Amino acid sequence: MIDAIIDTGPLVGALDQDDQWHKWSVTQFATIRQPALTCDAVISEACFLLRGTPDSREKIFALIERGILRVVPLLPDESAAIRTLISRYGQQMDYADACLVRLSELHRAHVVVTTDAEDFGIYRRLGRQAIPLLVP
Repeated sequence: MIDAIIDTGPLVGALDQDDQWHKWSVTQFATIRQPALTCDAVISEACFLLRGTPDSREKIFALIERGILRVVPLLPDESAAIRTLISRYGQQMDYADACLVRLSELHRAHVVVTTDAEDFGIYRRLGRQAIPLLVP
């Protein structure tokens, strides 16, 4: 079992049977120690992406309520660190990615589970450290 920080791609993939990452995401969720960490930006993105998939948005909240996902509040306490990350990476990094990188800095034993190997392969935590990733 791994300690994990969940990005939007695997969350959507696990809940949408038609998603290209569905099988991979379901397999990864089976290896994650509960609760997996995430942020409110990921929940927002996932709800938006799953808006046309019946019951999927309700399933996100069920995962939170059952303690499978733990949404870690980052603002206002981590605002300066998140702003610094966004400034460092410019247009490449969105708010959700910055929050996940910050979670990785705060929870160093956790692995970021993402389908975005390209961006997360570039991002660094604590300045120069590669972020431990679980990617397809």
